[in-house]
Amino acid sequence: MAPLFGPNRRPKGGTGLSSGAGRKGGASGGAFDERAFELAEARALPARRELAAAVEAAAAVLEAEDPSLRPRDSSGRPGGLLLLPELPTILVPDLHARPAFLASVFGWRPPGMKGSLASLLQSREASLVCLGDLFHSESGGARDRWMRAFREYRSAWVTRAAMDEEMVRALAVARIVLEAKAAFPGNFHCLKGNHDNITDEEGRGDHSFYKFAAEGEMVASWFRATYGTHLQGRYREFELGLPLLALGKRFAASHAEPAFTLTREDVVECRSRPDVVEALIWTPNDEAMPGSVARSLNELFGEGGTEGVLWFAGHRPVAGRFGLRAGGRFVQFHEPGSRRVAFLEPGRDPDPGRDIVDLASSGD
Repeated sequence: MAPLFGPNRRPKGGTGLSSGAGRKGGASGGAFDERAFELAEARALPARRELAAAVEAAAAVLEAEDPSLRPRDSSGRPGGLLLLPELPTILVPDLHARPAFLASVFGWRPPGMKGSLASLLQSREASLVCLGDLFHSESGGARDRWMRAFREYRSAWVTRAAMDEEMVRALAVARIVLEAKAAFPGNFHCLKGNHDNITDEEGRGDHSFYKFAAEGEMVASWFRATYGTHLQGRYREFELGLPLLALGKRFAASHAEPAFTLTREDVVECRSRPDVVEALIWTPNDEAMPGSVARSLNELFGEGGTEGVLWFAGHRPVAGRFGLRAGGRFVQFHEPGSRRVAFLEPGRDPDPGRDIVDLASSGD
């Protein structure tokens, strides 16, 4: 099916946005917190050329990341391991089409620090790591919207209001992530989650996803119909270029719990190891091999160097502010209705009771 609008045709009603609209120098620098809020407030789909430009810019940054951040795999490309500098680090759990949540993170002023997080990223005084899952809303009116969108999908998008509403949210999140990666290449990062599969591919560690409806298949179909297979393929390359595991001085972070013991080499070589990809993005609660977290931490940090080190992830919702697994070494802190982050400072061991912070009640 041909795209519903081409590079010179906006979706009906336009976007109300342009790249760097209303400020000099585009969307980088200290103005990025404002840019993020601008993107989060979008009420129409982005024009194809604007989305394509953002995808290409972010993909180019991923492909050229500093080897000190992303050690190269055997093919010479950035591997799946992200080695973070020793800076205050903010971890953001599953995004799930919540642009207002993500925008609020960029505007947040971490305790004891001067300026918004966006300004700290610009001055290279902090790192921000999203734990993936950009698409597929889960909270608020998500269930009803997905059911209405499923009927639209069955009509081959003859009608599409509900799905368009869903994708306005999802693509607002995607654009914030894409533009942030281009603006702060060494300090903003996004890990791959199991929902980051724009083609609904079965393979390379990915699987089709469904919860309220056939979300994975629906998004893939809608994106092809709306933006065409070329842009879909380029966005897929961006997804496949995302790292899987971030290591700080005293913590590890991934989308999901490691399904089995992993080494640094395993993660670096993830392009040729679909089992490693699957192990870090799909593991359900209670299905990891016993001891996988502790043994992986020993492999990643070295024997004797893991006392006080914790592994943070999202993937499955928790009751309360956080949940502990794997003998207290694995911390989950995703809750779809909250604006929750982990704020990890260098020079001290992570403490979920202190470091898990709720910014505000989510309005997404």
